[in-house]
Formats: sequence, structure tokens, C-alpha cells
Amino acid sequence: MNPPRSSLLGLLALALTAALAAERLPIEDFSREPTTARAQLSPDGKRLAFIREARDKRTLHITDIDQNQVYVIDLGEATLINNAQKQVMDFAWISDHRLVISTLVWEKIFYGVIATNWDGSQGVPISGAEDNQINMSIPRQYYHEVIHRFYDEDQTVLMLDRHEGGNVGSANRPDILHVDTLTGLSHVVVKNPGEVVSWGVDANGVARLGILSHGELSGAIYRENEASSWKTILPLMNRKGQMRAVGIDAASGKPLVGALTPERRWTIFPLDPATGALGEPLLADPEYDIVQSHNSPEMDGVALAGTIFSPKKGALIGIRYYTDAPRVKWFNKDYATYQAALDRALPDTVNLFVNASLDGRRMLWLAFSDQNPGTYLLLDLDKHKLTPLATRMSWIKPAQMAPMLSVKYKARDGIVIHGFLTVPVGHQPKDLPLVVMPHGGPWVRDVWGFDPLVQLLANRGYAVLQMNYRGSPGYGEDLFEKAHRQIGKAIQDDIEDGTRWAIAAGVADPKHIAIMGASYGGYSALFALGRNSELYGCGISLAGVTDWPAIYDNRRSDPDAKEANRYWRREIGDPDKDQEVLKAISPVNFADKITAPVLIIQGKDDHTVPREQAKLMISALEKTGRPPESLFISELAHSYGNERQRLQIFKAVVAFLEKNLGPGVP
Repeated sequence: MNPPRSSLLGLLALALTAALAAERLPIEDFSREPTTARAQLSPDGKRLAFIREARDKRTLHITDIDQNQVYVIDLGEATLINNAQKQVMDFAWISDHRLVISTLVWEKIFYGVIATNWDGSQGVPISGAEDNQINMSIPRQYYHEVIHRFYDEDQTVLMLDRHEGGNVGSANRPDILHVDTLTGLSHVVVKNPGEVVSWGVDANGVARLGILSHGELSGAIYRENEASSWKTILPLMNRKGQMRAVGIDAASGKPLVGALTPERRWTIFPLDPATGALGEPLLADPEYDIVQSHNSPEMDGVALAGTIFSPKKGALIGIRYYTDAPRVKWFNKDYATYQAALDRALPDTVNLFVNASLDGRRMLWLAFSDQNPGTYLLLDLDKHKLTPLATRMSWIKPAQMAPMLSVKYKARDGIVIHGFLTVPVGHQPKDLPLVVMPHGGPWVRDVWGFDPLVQLLANRGYAVLQMNYRGSPGYGEDLFEKAHRQIGKAIQDDIEDGTRWAIAAGVADPKHIAIMGASYGGYSALFALGRNSELYGCGISLAGVTDWPAIYDNRRSDPDAKEANRYWRREIGDPDKDQEVLKAISPVNFADKITAPVLIIQGKDDHTVPREQAKLMISALEKTGRPPESLFISELAHSYGNERQRLQIFKAVVAFLEKNLGPGVP
């Protein structure tokens, strides 16, 4: 894989390679949905399944590669929820002819699972509301994660059951089910003993490793085969970091776990099942995690951090990991050769292995970059041929897109913050109007790659600064843990320090800086406008939290948010004990400090950050005599929505910035 263009502190003063100024492109070019997304090759290598938006909802399409025919899978409507469109969340091939498909409503809320043949025939409900068409109040099976495919005639799979009630698994202590996708019937094959948070399954579909967790304690159980009894090989104790099951390597026969190095970086270790001792790490980096403790970054559905096993034998053949860009370490010489060949043929892109047919003769790859949304390619070893199958956004011309530079700066307490700076085409990173864009989460991270909104802003002449503040996974456990109860405090300092770094480095015109973000990023924007009013000329919040006590109250009765609520109480604050702290970090309570123009964008059907949060902020700003601009979008949940909704958002963002920040550089 090819690394991105990087820019260290000293290099920012250098001019970028001269380029022709990009023309002002239609906003529609950036808001359009990819025509091919999350593609996967079938086990026989004959068909490609992918997601495409149709009639404002994501649907599953199947292409017969050799016949060049496309089929659309009709999954029907969400019959139990008013005004909610059912869409495809994810899917998995389980045989040459059959798929398991997860569905959702309101773009975020799990609806159910259905199994179907590739042509849409023999549809069978598996779980969730798909399997309960009577009353949503009835406890329903909640499983959608396929953890093993048998590729057998009975079309069976193993799935995790995370149902909260009854005598089956729980959200964080799942049982393992054997599911017949032709009948929809299932039974428990491994009952959780009570403390197992993740399972390791071998190539034959036998669960052999269970990782235990209880508070700060962790451990492991193991068995040699299905007939053996479980044995505790690592008793529960404080190991200065949790472990997680990664898989069973068929080549060595050893289980693999994710754990911390002495430098407190996450990576992959072989585990001796006899002694419980960890072997030498399979791959390590002094600065970055190899696997992620939370929320692994993805590129169009492909995890950018984790193991790659051979499709049939289950041997470990490679590890994907993420530093300042996607990278891979191949242990299999053949795959290393294929990677090198693609990198030579396509030197301007990161060339990502997606999946392969069971016989390994056909492989699906995705070539993408910061300026290129990506193309799916088929590598056919029998024909010695590399063929483009589908371009994600064919109307985007990479030469017209802006480069995304990797940057670092020091926060006020000395820790290093990584980030990305996107500079308009044809311009040096000097005296530019700047949009600071902290990510949501906050326990996720920004990654290098094509971002339509960032590219739209760059096309309009604005530089964009994104930072992975403390709490962003991938940079070691210490940086992640430094975010504990630091919302509105040190996390916000990191964002402010990034803005001041851009000014000191000469990148930003200090009189023309805006801040914007979505979800937690929207909260950060509002907080920054009140705390650092002198820094920002204007700000935009999309679905941002504005009143922490109120949003806790809103979520108390939501059974699907139990675990999230527990996490929030631990990492943000307990509303029963920390009410005053939560009030102090809520932007509604210091609206009088916000003097710059504000745009608030909110989905009317957002069930994560409900629209009442936006209304509270609007009311608070109106009372100061400085009412914000606002945009409430129908049928929009907690996301940028479908193509039509995204166009509304992008148009509003551009118009607001041009009015209040001023025009970008030519």
C-alpha cells in the first residue's frame, strides 16, 4: 500500500506542488451517494454484492460478473414503525447463492435480519422485527453478527446473541447460536458462562477461546475441541488492560488475542493454551495501535485494523493496521506478491484487499486515496487479469480534489495530537481561511481518505483542519484514557490548541476561521464558540449535544441505550452525582458568551441526539438577542442522511460560510 503525502511541522512552510486551480464544482457532485458501496465477492467469485441508494434508501444489489447483469433485492417495508423506511445496514455471503442481510430504520436503529438467495428468492426472517411482525413491545431476538460461515448445504451460520432478556445472551456477554438460514430456526451451541465478552472460533466453526471481563479484571477460558471441557487458562485479574479474542490461527493452532504491549499499544499476540502466556507480538508499532480498542476505522465497510485469514483454511495470512494511513503486513508470500503487483500498477492509490473466493482464484480489491473515492477491481489469477468492476463515484476527477496532509501538534500538556490538513488545490498552506472540523464520537477517529464534505469545502477555497484529540482510538491506551471525564475540558483544549497551532504555523488567516462538526463535533463547535469567542468568526453544529442533563433524561428509559448510558456515566459524568458539572459544560448555559453567527442543523427523526436539543440551544441564543440560523430536515436521523438530505445540508453549510466567514481563496 502507498502511504499518504505527509507534512511534518517543518514542512508546512514549503510550497505544495504547483497545480492548476480547480474549477468550482456543483455541490451535487459531493452530495451524491456512491453508486457502489461496501462491495463483497461471493464465495464462488461469480457475483458481486453491494449497496446502492435507490428511492432515498440503501438497497442491496447483486451483479453477475461474467454475465454483467444486475439484480435488486427487495426487502419490503418496515411494517411496525410509522414513517420509517427499512434500509440495508450490512450483509454477508454465507454460500455461493445465499446472503444474510441486516436492516435498520432511521439510519441508525437495528430493525432485523433476513436471509435470502442472491436473486431475492427464499427470503426467511432470522431475527429482530423481521422475525416478529406482531408487536414491537414483545421481547425479540437481537442478533445480527455472523461470526462463522459453514458454507454447507443447509446454509447454516454461527451468530452472536446479544438479547438482554430471558435466558439467552446479553449485550456484552453474548451466547453463540447455530442458525439455519433456510428455516430461520436457531439453537444455542455455546452458552455464555457469565463473563465472556468475546469468542475465538476456529476454521471448523468451533468456539475454542473465550475472553473474560469483569470491571478492570480480565482472563480467558479455552478448550481443545467441541468435545472438551472449558478450562480457565487465565483467571480474572487486573492485567493493566483488557484483552479481546482475535481468532484461531489454523496454521499454528494457537488462539490469537488483542492485548497491550509494554508501551501500552494494542497489538496481536499468540496465546499459549497450556500456560496462558502471551508470545511475542506478531506486529508492533511504537506510536500506533495495530488493533483498535474501540471502533476500528473502516473504508467502505472494510476494517482497516485487524486480522486477515485465508478464506477456507483459516490460516492467518495478514494484518491490516492504521498509522497515518492504511497499511498491511502480509505473512503469506503469494498475497505479498499480489499486493506488490497492484501497488506497481496503481501507484497513486492505496490498494486494499477486500475478500476472495473460497478457492482463492478470484480476489476483490479497492483502490482509493484522499483524492479518489475508489474503484473496485477483480484480480483473476486464472486469466492473469486485473479488471475494474465498479467505480464508487465516477463523476469525481481526482486531479480536481485537494490533498489531505498528515500533521501533528503538541497540546498544552505536552501530548502529541495527530490530525489532517486539507489545502485547496493550487495553494500553499499559508494565510488560508480555515474550517476547524473536530470529529464526532468522541471515541472514534478521523482517517486519511476521500471525504466529500471536506473536499467540498476545499473546492470552495477553505482549508480544513481535523484533529484526533485525546480519546480518539489508535494512538495507544494512554491517550485514549486521558479523555476520561474530559468532555468540555482537556478534549476541548486539544481542539483549541489545534486552532492556535494552525495560526502560529501560518496556515490559517486568524481573522477568517470557522468551526463546525456533527454529533459530538457539533457540541465541540458550540462549546468553542462560547469559550473561545475571539478565535472563531462563525460556527456550525449538526446534531450537536447542547444540554447534557436533558439528554441523559431523554435516554434513561431507552432499553437499547443501557450499555451506552453506563459508558456515558463512567466517561462523561453521572447525572445523579455530577449535575452541576454537566450543566457547566452544556452550551445552553453559556449561550450569552456566543457572539459569532451560528448555524444549527438538526434531523427531525434523530433518536440519538433528539431535536429538542437543537430547540433548547436556539431558544437560549434567541434570549441573548442573537438568534441562530437553523435548518430542521424531515426524516433525517443522526447522520448526513440520503442524497436529497445531504444536498440540503451541504448547500446550507456553503451558503453560511460564504456569508459569515467570507469567500474562500480563488
